[in-house]
Amino acid sequence: MYGPLQYLVSMPGRIAAVAGVTLTQLVRMRLFLVPAVVALLFLALQFIPYQGNIGLEYQGVAQLQFIKDVSLGCMQLFALIFCVAATALLLPRDAEDRILYTILCKPVPRFDYLAGKAIGVMALLVLMILLLDALMSAVLAQRVAAISQELSAALAANGYTEAETAPYLEQVKAAGNSLDTQRGILAALLGYGVLTTLTLLISCFTSGTIVSIIFGLGAYFVGLFQGTLFDALAAGQGTTSTMRLAEQVCAVLLPDFSLFSVADTASAGAELSWALLGSLALIAMGYMLLHLLTATWIFSKKEF
Repeated sequence: MYGPLQYLVSMPGRIAAVAGVTLTQLVRMRLFLVPAVVALLFLALQFIPYQGNIGLEYQGVAQLQFIKDVSLGCMQLFALIFCVAATALLLPRDAEDRILYTILCKPVPRFDYLAGKAIGVMALLVLMILLLDALMSAVLAQRVAAISQELSAALAANGYTEAETAPYLEQVKAAGNSLDTQRGILAALLGYGVLTTLTLLISCFTSGTIVSIIFGLGAYFVGLFQGTLFDALAAGQGTTSTMRLAEQVCAVLLPDFSLFSVADTASAGAELSWALLGSLALIAMGYMLLHLLTATWIFSKKEF
């Protein structure tokens, strides 16, 4: 009884140690330069002249929605490439630098090693997304203030009273950053955490970094569109027991990443409740644990 208890007590320390080494490795790769480029794009968005064939009252809302859409798209694209590429590099880089052999010759269980690797990637991803999110929020706040001032002056020049102007200013304020947008970003991070552990699982049985990246991206897009694929097949051939079984097997092996892709709809005004976010967190944790346990079993069969 003392053995399992001691293992569980010391597990967080071992995982944290591996995660710290992984975080240091990723920082040394200077991957943080990528969000710096994305940050420059965010800053440039507020200087792009917006041309729209819509009324004066709604042009500010359209500008803010454009900034949010581009910003969220850049963050999602960066997170997708980062978590797949960085995770696929970890095991080959550790084997090449012989860090893997140094760690595994110590009393570090393979599950703790793999969990630490995944947490290290996710920690850096969360940090960089938080920085980009803070910059997006600052840009949106600046644009909301500027657009509100410009809109008030323009509507006053067209004979609008303060009472008539107030609803349009509220629309501009609502089109800026919102709690639902932040929840959408958090849901997207949960999905990328699942993708990180899935890529780590794939890299345990593939033969190289490029192959792991290709399979990781392929698994993401298959999982993203699996619902649409099965709906199209059901519409063309009808739902059969074989198709239902195939859909269930696919859902177990590949997460439905469309569940986590709610940032865009949330930014457009859709409500995203804490209850839904909690459900997504439970689904994400279940998939991540399944991936890590499966990766541990495959990893234990390999000889180093």
